[in-house]
This record gives sequence, structure tokens and C-alpha cells, in this order.
Amino acid sequence: MRWLRVLYLSNGFAVGVLYGFVPVLLRDKGFDPALIGLTTSLGSVGYSLSLPAWGHMGDILTGPRRALQLACIPAAVFAVGLSLPLPVVAVIVCQVMISVGGGPTSALTDAMTMPILKDASREYSRLRLLSSFGAAVMAIVCGVIYSRTGYVAAPIIYLFIMALMVLSAQMVSLGRDSERHRRTKGALESRTHSSAARGRFGSVGDALSGRPRLLGVLSSVLLVFVGVMASATYVSVRIADLGGGAAEVGLSNGIAWGAEVPGLIMAGWFVTRFGLRPVLALAAAGYAACVASFIVLVDPAPILFARLLSGVFFGLILVAFVLSIAQLLPGRLQATGQTLFQAAAFGVAAVVANLLGGILYSVAGPLGVFGGGAVCALAGGALGYVVLPSVLTARMPPVPEPMSVGL
Repeated sequence: MRWLRVLYLSNGFAVGVLYGFVPVLLRDKGFDPALIGLTTSLGSVGYSLSLPAWGHMGDILTGPRRALQLACIPAAVFAVGLSLPLPVVAVIVCQVMISVGGGPTSALTDAMTMPILKDASREYSRLRLLSSFGAAVMAIVCGVIYSRTGYVAAPIIYLFIMALMVLSAQMVSLGRDSERHRRTKGALESRTHSSAARGRFGSVGDALSGRPRLLGVLSSVLLVFVGVMASATYVSVRIADLGGGAAEVGLSNGIAWGAEVPGLIMAGWFVTRFGLRPVLALAAAGYAACVASFIVLVDPAPILFARLLSGVFFGLILVAFVLSIAQLLPGRLQATGQTLFQAAAFGVAAVVANLLGGILYSVAGPLGVFGGGAVCALAGGALGYVVLPSVLTARMPPVPEPMSVGL
């Protein structure tokens, strides 16, 4: 469990060191809001397209541990490119490859974790809050560092974080849910169900086949996270436009990510007591109100307070969706399910939010991007109230006993 905690911390470190600074890093390289939106949306496209492949690899080919370690390699290599004086096209390529490799690490970490937790509704929140804590600490610390060194240091620090992630993943004990077992079980299901359920779409087809509720949940994820990603990308640009520097951006991100911790702590209790549906709906409405406030707020203090509240609501939203996906799929498809969630939340939703948000920010300013994001978050919360599982079981679906299958 100790190394599992380190793994979740390292996921948070990666977010705090680099991801939260990407919009202002690109702005510092001369990118305007529209080009920032195009670059981050292209990264999200690559992320969305790669996630099902990483999920298939984690469930069928290598196991989630090895898939996670392999994903860290391109993320670390191409991150270094952001610190070099490269032309615009090369910078965009580097950002896309960081998204392709670094993006899936959180989903693959969850896929490693879910089958080995005895009570996921309580234990997952305690682990996931470590990521939020790590992101908050590193965002604030690195904001101070970058205010003195410039953003050139961000990719180098990120490289060391990826190395820590590879090491901690290797040291996590998966118990009876071993990598060999996951591969053999996946191979057995591949032979049994490939023609009827999975076909050419692999484990993704298996996960979606006969599960219309899962499609509804993913639609809710998409809508809610359009609002989340719009605020996450453009609030940093908003702060910079108001005269803030790296320290202010880092403090803003740090407060938001740190506030996820109480949200994650409360999520386990709220979900157990009230269920997934009302928690998701109320959290989405609260997050939408925070996003809408960025339209009118022009001083740092109230913006930071709104970021504090949005972090709490985000923690509730995240747990509600992760547990819903885990409820709807068996243990053998957890990597696929969690990567589908991440693809919808931080992939497709980010494409829409960043691409359209960049245009709206340039044309209509904060009203366009934050107003649209708030409406989407509200709509997603309403849909989630209808489609999320109504009953929460304490334990996620177990993975069956190992079978001997020739590979």
C-alpha cells in the first residue's frame, strides 16, 4: 500500500509540475488564445485516440502496470522538447505526444487499484486525494520556481516525476490480481467473446456491448467535463491577462487541487449515504456556478476563493464517475472502463472546450468560454442524475481465479 500511495502522489506531482502550466507556458512562447486552444485540443485528440489502445493493452496484452510504465516513456521524452527553442509546429507535436503518453497514467493507475481494494467507495477517495495533494503542493512550489527560472524548468522536473512513477508502479504489490492473471483472463475472454461482443474494437467493444447505461454515463462525463476543462485551461489565461505571473497561476492551481482533498474525503461518505446520482448532480451544479463566476470576477482574491470551491466540487464529481464506471464493468475490463472515462473527460471534452473555448475567448472574452462551460456542466449533471447507477455496492466486481491459458 505504501508504494500505491507513492504512485498516486507521483500522478499528482506530474499534474502540478507541468499540466497546469501548459497554457501559460505556450503563452510565454508567443501563442495567442486561439493557438493555445488549437494546441491543447490537438493534444486532447491524441489523448482520446490513444486511451482505448492503452486500455486494451492494460486489459489484454501487458496488464495495467506495464502499460502505465510504457506510457511514461513518450511523455518524458517529448516533455523535454517544451524547454527547447523549437518552431511552433514542433512545440505542438511535443504537446500532443505528452498527452498521448502522460494522459493515460491516471486511468491506468485506477485500473491497477480498483480490483485490489476491499471497499472501493471508501478506500479510493483516500488514495485519490494524494494525487490532489501532490498536485497542489507542486503547483505552488513550482510557481515560485518558475517565476525565477521561467517555464524552461518545468519539463525537466517532469522527467524526474515520470521516473518516480515508473519505479512506484513496479513496486506496487497487486496480490492475487497479478499481471499474468490479467493477461491470461483477457486472452480467455478474447477467444470466447471476440466474434460476438468485441469484434474489431477489442476490449472497448466488449465494455460497450450490451451496456447502454455506460454510454449514458460517458455522455454525462462529456458534458460535465466540457465545463471543467474550459475553466481549467482558460482561468490561467484569465489570470495572466489580469496581470498575474507564474506564482499567481501556480497558487491558483494549487488552491484548486488542494481543495480536491476535502472533496474527495467527503465524497466517500456522501456517496455511501446519499448515492451516486444526487452527489454528481449537486456537485456539477456547484462547479457550474464557480465557472460562471469567472465571467465577472476581476480581482485575485475572489478568483482564488472560487477556485477553492470548484476544487471541492471536482473531487465529488471525480469519485462519482470513477465509482460508476467501476460498478458497471467487471474486474477484467477495469483498465478499459477507466480509460474510456478519461478519454471522455480529459480527451473529447477537452477538445471541445479548448478548441471552441479559444475561439470564444478571442471573440467574446470570458463570457463566451466560461458561460458556455457552465451551461454544459449543468446539463451533464442533470443527465448524470438519470443515468448513473442507483445502487452502490461496497466492493467492486472481483476478478475470477486464474486460469491456465496457452499464450
